[in-house]
Parts: sequence; C-alpha cells; structure tokens
Amino acid sequence: MLAVLRIFMTAVAALAMTAPAQAGVKALLFASDYVASQDKRLQLDNPVTDARMIAAALRRTTVDEVELVEEPDAARWEAAFENFTASLSGDDIALVYFAGHGFQIDGSNYLLAADGRSLVGLDAMLRRLTEAAHGVVFVVDACRNNPMLDADSSTALEIVEVEGNMRALETVTLDDIVFSNKGLAQVGSLRGLSAVVFFSTEPGNVAEDGESAGKGSPFAIEFAREIRRRQSLDETFRKTAVAVNERTGGRQSPWRQGDLPFDVFIGGMRALPIP
Repeated sequence: MLAVLRIFMTAVAALAMTAPAQAGVKALLFASDYVASQDKRLQLDNPVTDARMIAAALRRTTVDEVELVEEPDAARWEAAFENFTASLSGDDIALVYFAGHGFQIDGSNYLLAADGRSLVGLDAMLRRLTEAAHGVVFVVDACRNNPMLDADSSTALEIVEVEGNMRALETVTLDDIVFSNKGLAQVGSLRGLSAVVFFSTEPGNVAEDGESAGKGSPFAIEFAREIRRRQSLDETFRKTAVAVNERTGGRQSPWRQGDLPFDVFIGGMRALPIP
C-alpha cells in the first residue's frame, strides 16, 4: 500500500511539473468601423461586429477580464492601453485584439484609430505588453483594404507614441502609405518566446470584411467559434486558419508569428480520461 501511494504521489508531482501555466488572462479589444471619420472611404462594415462577437466568446471562457473599446480615437486608445498595461501583473497573459485598418510603413505595422488620422504602432504596443505580462497574444484582424490609394495628396496621418515618456505626434505623409496595399509585414520586434501574433491573413494579402454589414468577417466568425473550445491556443490558431481558408475559397489564410514557452487554454483544458 505504501509503495502504491508513493508511486501515486510521484505521478502527481510529475503532472504538476508539466502542467500548462494557469496564469490569469486579461483581454483588451479595439475595433473601428470609422463611422465618424471625415473620409468616408475609410468606413468598413464589420470590425465592430467582429469585436463584439469575439468579446462575447471570450466572456464564455476562462478569461478574467474583457474590455471592448469601440471607435477609439487616439486619446481613448492611449488611455485604454495605458490602463490595461498598468493592470497586468508579471503572471498575467495579455490578449489584445484589433479589427480595422492596418498599414505597413517601411517594414513596420501601424493600426489606424477611429479618427482616421492617428496611427498606433503594433511593434511599440508589443514591447510595452511583453514588459508588463508573462505572455502576450495579439490578434490583428486588419488589412481589409487600403483606402488611401486614391486619397488627396495633402493627406497626412499622425503616429501616436505608446511607449516611453514622449507623447508627441509624428506625421506620416500619403507617400509613406500609398504602397501599403500589400498587407502587413512580419513583426520585427518579436524576440524569444514572449509573444505570439495571429494575423487574419498572410503577409502581402488582404483580409475579407464579410459579405454584408453586421454579419461578421470570415476570420472573426471562425476565430470566435474556436476560441471558446476546450483546446490549446495552438489548436485554436490552426483550426481557425484552416476554416478561414476553406470559407474564402483559399483567398485568405491566417498565419501566426512568434510563440510562447507554455500552452495557453483560453476555453479551458480538456477533461482527462480517468484511468
């Protein structure tokens, strides 16, 4: 009996050593249809619908906190991001989702705020998040089109600083973004195993916004379905990519960059069979 107990305790200890991290998960979602933008060409049909769909799915999972920020201008974006990073502990998993327009400028990725003139750097956000959290999951559902291709030559956008003590805005001219119709770039700031970024489409491609307004995009529909299942994040990414590729007839293939040194189960772990 003593030998059996000793074997059992050894097995329990081994399971504890190999078990996935059970840190808390906090989620922040940004989405813009650009309804308030002065440039109507920026307007999209489904980003806010997509974010609401995914927020609802996350609230049915193990995620501790879910905050959805709709139509954020530069000031609201910065305030929400600062509050979110301040709330993270060194044990937390930070999950951030963005739906809207994204641009690649000189190899760096920028996300467009709802005001239609402020860009937030994806690389800068990732650096801040990896400093504050145990691990970072960033989902980028952007690149739906490039509305700036036929914009007026006087068009200019501003880059919002989200790291360091500087809050000055840097101007980006139309010439900088007119060729960004080729999609987002790989993230150059990812180092080690601190973050994973899941893009709604592969580099150089455009993500579909959905067949009709308010019905959701192909990526959001499939991601919301998979994220609440009892499976690892790796499985969620893989199954979402396969489903989106099938739904769009091969026109769109989500992809990931980076990795984490542990498994993450957003929807909860699978129940293990009793031996």
